[in-house]
Amino acid sequence: MTLGDLYITFLLVTLTFISGTALGSLLSSKIRRYLPWVEILTGIYNLGLFLALSLDFYKIQPPQFVVVLGLLLPAVSLGIQLPLYSYYLRRIRFNFIYGLYHGGAILGLLAFEIYFTFGLSVKASLLALSLGQIGLGAVLVFLLNHDIFHVDQSPSGAWKKLFTKNFLVIPLSVFLISALSSYQVFWALKTQVFLTEAFRLHATLISAAVFFWMTVAGFSEKRLHNASRTFLFFAWAAALLVLQSSFSTLPPLITENFTGNLSNYFIWSSVLALCLTLPVFASSLVFIKSTQELSVHFPVDQASGYLNAIACLGNILGMVLAAFMAPYLWTNFYFSTALGILIFAVMILTYFDKKYALASWGFVVLVIFAFFAFQKDQASGLFNNRFVKQIRPASINSQIFSEAFSSIAVMEDPITDGQVSLHYIVDGHRSHIIDRGTENLIGLYARRYFADSLEKSAVIGVGTGQTSWGVTAISEHTDLIEISPTVLKNLQHFKEYNNDLANNPHKSIHLIDGMSYLRNCPAGSYDLIVNTATYPGNFNAAKLYTLEFVELVKSCLKPHGVYQTYFDGSTVHNVAELADFLAPIQAHFKHIDIIAGYYPILMAYNESRPLSSGPMESFLRESDARFYNETLKKKPIFNLRCNFMYRDIPLYTGGKMNTLDRAVLEATSIRNIINNLYQRDEFIFADYSGLPRSQECF
Repeated sequence: MTLGDLYITFLLVTLTFISGTALGSLLSSKIRRYLPWVEILTGIYNLGLFLALSLDFYKIQPPQFVVVLGLLLPAVSLGIQLPLYSYYLRRIRFNFIYGLYHGGAILGLLAFEIYFTFGLSVKASLLALSLGQIGLGAVLVFLLNHDIFHVDQSPSGAWKKLFTKNFLVIPLSVFLISALSSYQVFWALKTQVFLTEAFRLHATLISAAVFFWMTVAGFSEKRLHNASRTFLFFAWAAALLVLQSSFSTLPPLITENFTGNLSNYFIWSSVLALCLTLPVFASSLVFIKSTQELSVHFPVDQASGYLNAIACLGNILGMVLAAFMAPYLWTNFYFSTALGILIFAVMILTYFDKKYALASWGFVVLVIFAFFAFQKDQASGLFNNRFVKQIRPASINSQIFSEAFSSIAVMEDPITDGQVSLHYIVDGHRSHIIDRGTENLIGLYARRYFADSLEKSAVIGVGTGQTSWGVTAISEHTDLIEISPTVLKNLQHFKEYNNDLANNPHKSIHLIDGMSYLRNCPAGSYDLIVNTATYPGNFNAAKLYTLEFVELVKSCLKPHGVYQTYFDGSTVHNVAELADFLAPIQAHFKHIDIIAGYYPILMAYNESRPLSSGPMESFLRESDARFYNETLKKKPIFNLRCNFMYRDIPLYTGGKMNTLDRAVLEATSIRNIINNLYQRDEFIFADYSGLPRSQECF
């Protein structure tokens, strides 16, 4: 929430935690007696964060290196924990401790996610966490002082033996399987989001699924301890090919069980995440087996610590490779590359283990299975779950544009409107029908609020560029703010719908998130700011509906300026939710108008004004007027007799304030979107607003 950019945040959190965990793993055996103080100091650190969040921390944007340092301490703590807990409890097999540790991680992740979907305070959860860690540390101090744990001095220089000929195959196999696992989990996260919605909870569910397979591997390793590393590598490949061969049927089979209930959605989304991360089970077994083999010759904390550090290096390599391969994410090339790396890895293992017969038979089976699994690429089945089974088309045509941290697609829908229509999908969210022209019209709306052309405007969320075209057409200059490089890179693809916006001289494009941009804008610099980002349930856009964001909007607008945004059934279902949505806006703007319908547009301003009249094309430059007359005016949406409008709506009291710390609207939006998946009801402003029906046309 502080950084504002989901893509940068994801990258920083992941890489910092991997690096910090590796560092902590290497340090762990050198500070054996200080595990209690690691817990206590981490708890105190979290308590400090709680105090910072209770002040004005949310109003600043710290440099990224500060964020990295802030994440590094808990990451190092995380790396220390597993090796030292396995050492303190070394009378118990490592696999059991490994299973317990990651089983606890699942509970922690799900507890926070359930907590968050009720819109509760982030800083309050941090306070509970800090007190829990301090309490755990105090218990460990007591047990250590009463000689419950026997702690010896760790031998020095043990790591040098790790890379001798006798042991080299162990770290090598851990490194290779970790790279493969990270490469596959990257795909799993992107796929989970694209098959469902861009909720933050799906990142949590993928993490929980990874921990689930690690837990299962921990508890089942004793029964599978005779399985060789070569066999486990082939098992990983088999799991990958199962995903490949079942991709067109398995996700729709799972998502068809969504009923619109939040707990149901949690359960079935978790099932989907478990299926997509299935290969992690085999990779976890490789790590556990390798640790237990090494702990015969090394203390268990050194064995697990060294291998964990090596696994982190493999994870980084896998993530970097996955980022480079992101344009091929749902093609046969992506998984076939993984199989190529696996074959190389098995050849190396065979050199050390001398299991030539097993490797030979494994390669034969792998080639046969791959031949059938790669008959179709995944993209052909990526959108099957967008249609219920009864009306699902035999084939769904689409274009996919994927990058490392964002993906967009254009999907042909032969069902909606009784004809083929083009749907724009960004990171799993089905945004709008491109060829309907609604987004173009919305970009022109604000012109009615000004007597002349606008001097300077800003649009947050570019998408296909259709709304941005409308705002640019009525403004001397428009700043387009977009967080996704993939959206901007493919803006030219939609030029027939946005009048070649990419080459429009009256605009500037800024690759940055909206909140960060507005934090640095000069006060009173814009006539109009349009927030057309996705709904609050999308984590990347959640902050754009907070009190803090609206405060920035007001600061950046001129005294006569207008703020335009929207809400729909993904955000508001009733008058109470309407009050919640309006609360941050009403705190900073005196006047609010609603252009009603299924997709209400909100106009907020502080200086009362009449609306201008006249034909829309009279406000446009020559090239934009030609595009309007030749392309847009033919569309039904531009020929409606009336858009009902509610001017200067009354103050809605009792709304819960949506802030960066208490994400009320994100929690509500998640629930509403899940409900819409099943109910598919239309929520009309006139029906739930509690206002007399308007007869005023816009």
